[in-house]
Amino acid sequence: MSMMRKIVHAALRLGLLAVASCSMPTRPYGEPPPPDIKATRIDYVDFDAFDALLESALTRQDPAIIIQTTHQKPDWGGRLNGWIAAWNMGGKVDIAQEKRKLRFQLGVSTVKVDADSIREFRLLISGFMDRVDFLARDTSAWWAEERTRNRRAALLKPYNIRFNLDEDKHIQIIFFNGRYAEYYHDYINGVALPDPDEPQGWVRGYTCSQCKPKRESSAGAGVPGAVPAVRRLMHGDEK
Repeated sequence: MSMMRKIVHAALRLGLLAVASCSMPTRPYGEPPPPDIKATRIDYVDFDAFDALLESALTRQDPAIIIQTTHQKPDWGGRLNGWIAAWNMGGKVDIAQEKRKLRFQLGVSTVKVDADSIREFRLLISGFMDRVDFLARDTSAWWAEERTRNRRAALLKPYNIRFNLDEDKHIQIIFFNGRYAEYYHDYINGVALPDPDEPQGWVRGYTCSQCKPKRESSAGAGVPGAVPAVRRLMHGDEK
C-alpha cells in the first residue's frame, strides 16, 4: 500500500510541474530597443581606422550611425564610395509606393523646409547613387575583395541611409537600423528637416534632408558613443 501511495504522490508532483511549466511566461527574443535613440558619430577620414570604427558599430548593430564628412558634394573618394555601394547591394525599395503607404501614418514636422535647396540636393545625391557602384569599382581599394565586400554588405542590410546637410552645408551620412523603426520618425525629426516628399516612416531606401538649426535640435550634445577624436587619431598616425 505504501508503494502505491508513493507512486500516486510522484504522479501528482509530475502533473503539478507540467502545469507550472506550461503557465510560466516565456522570455521574449532579444531585448527591446531603448526609448531614446543615441547615435554613434564618426568623422570621415580616408584611413583604414575609419573602416574599422564603422564596421565595429555595424557589428554591434547600433541604432543610428552618423558619418560626418567635410564635403559639400559626394566627392569624398573611393573608401566611402565602397561603403555606400555595399549598402546598395542590400536591395532597393519602391520609394514612390512606400510614400503612398506611409505619408499619412505619422505626423510631419511643422518647421519650414527649404524645398528648393532640398530638391537640388536630392538631384545631386540621386545622380551620385545612380553611379556609385561604378565609382566603387573604379576608386575603392577594398571593393575588389569579394569577402570584404559581401561581409560589409551584410552588415549594412538592416539599415537605411540618409544624406543630411549640416549647418555648414557639409554632408552627413546617417545609417538607421530598421530594428528600431518605431523610433525612426521621432529621431529624424529631432535632428533634421526631412524632404517633404519622402515617406514618413522607416523604409530601406536613401533619403535627403537638411540639419535643424541648433536652437531646434539637441542632437549633438553629450551623445554617448561619439567618436570625435577620429581625425586627431588619424593625423597622429601620419607623424
